[in-house]
Amino acid sequence: MGMNLDGAVQDFADRIGSPVIVFDSDLNVAAFSVHEGVTDRARLDMILTHRASQRAIEMITEHQVDRARGAVLLPVKANIPSRVVAALRYRERVTGYVSYVPEENERPDDRDLPEIQAARDELGALLAAREAERREGSDRVLQLMSRLLDGAQDQRDAAANELLADGLVSTAPHYSVMVFRSAGDVDHAHAGARLIVDRALKEIPRFSSLKSIGTVIDGEGVLVIPREINAERLRNLVQDQSNTGARGGGGASRARLSEMRESRREARIAVRATIRDPERYGVATTWDQLGLDRLLLQLPLERITLEDLPGSIAKLIDSTAGPDLAETLEEYLDSGADAQQTAIRLHIHRSTLYYRLDRIRAIIDADLSDGIVRRELHTALRIASLAGLR
Repeated sequence: MGMNLDGAVQDFADRIGSPVIVFDSDLNVAAFSVHEGVTDRARLDMILTHRASQRAIEMITEHQVDRARGAVLLPVKANIPSRVVAALRYRERVTGYVSYVPEENERPDDRDLPEIQAARDELGALLAAREAERREGSDRVLQLMSRLLDGAQDQRDAAANELLADGLVSTAPHYSVMVFRSAGDVDHAHAGARLIVDRALKEIPRFSSLKSIGTVIDGEGVLVIPREINAERLRNLVQDQSNTGARGGGGASRARLSEMRESRREARIAVRATIRDPERYGVATTWDQLGLDRLLLQLPLERITLEDLPGSIAKLIDSTAGPDLAETLEEYLDSGADAQQTAIRLHIHRSTLYYRLDRIRAIIDADLSDGIVRRELHTALRIASLAGLR
C-alpha cells in the first residue's frame, strides 16, 4: 500500500480538490484532511466529537450507501450542505466511508473515475489494515493482562516484564488495579465495562504522563495504573457513564507490577461493597476505605440466612418492630453507645430512644453495657445488612 492512512486521506483530498473525512465501519472518525479556509460547522463538529453526526448516520442508512458501488450524493437537509459519501471496501467488505462537500462544478461522473475508485480502494485497504492492527494489539493486551492477573507466578513475572519492556505500562514505584462492572446482560455489561476502560485511558493522561493499560476480562473492566488510586477520580470516572448501573473499585498499590493479582482481588471486593451497600459506598470505592468490611465482604453473603446470625440479632430482626429496632440499635452502637448523639442522629427525643433500648434489651436478653456483647451485636448487624437480611 505504501502510505499510511493520514497520508492517503490527504492525497485523496488533494486529488478531488475538497477536504474529506474518513469514517470507520462504525462511523467513528478515522482520519480527516487538513485544508485552508473556513471549516463548515458540521465537519468541525464531527472532527471534534470523533463521530458522524446523527443526521449523517441517518442519511447514510436511508440512502443505503453501504450497498452502492459508487459515490452517493446526500441532499441538503436542515441547512446542512449536501455531501458526497462513498463506501470504502476491502475484499468486498465495507471497512468505512469517505465524505466530502462537492465542488460547484463537480460532475457526477467525476466521482467514480478509475483513479478516484483506486484511491478509495486504497483507503478501504488501509482501514482494514488499521482494524487488524488494533485487533491484534487488543488481543495481545488481553493475553498479557490475563497472564498478569490470573497466571502462575512465573507467568505473572513474564507478563509484567513484557508489559514494561514494550512500554505498554510505565515503570513506577507503585502499581494498582481498578475494576469496573456494568449492569445488564452479558453483551451490554461487556460493552459498558469497555466504555469505562476506554474513558479512563483517555482521562488519565490529563493527570499524569505515566502510561496505564486496560482491557475487559469476562465482562469486567480491568485497569492497571502506575500509581496509587485517587478515590475521587475513580468515582468521577464511574459517575460520568450514562449507564447508571456502573460500579468501580480500586485495590491497594503494590511495589511490583507482577503483584497486581492481589490488587485486583481487593478491587473486586471494593466493587462488591458498592453493590451491597450503595448508600455507604456510592458507585465506587477503594480497598483503603472499607475498614472491617474488607473481611465481611469476603463471606458467602448470598448464602447467609437469619439462622446463621447470633440468636439475639435474628430475634431482633424477626420481631414485629424489627427494622426500627435494628436501625436504632445499630445507630446506638455506631455512636459509641452515646444516647444523646444517637437521638440526634435518629431525629427522635431521648425518652423515645430509651423506650426503644428497653424493648431491644427485652428481645435480645443481653446487657448493652457489656463491650463483648456490643461488639457481637454490631458485627452481626453489619453482616445482616450486607447479606440483605434487613
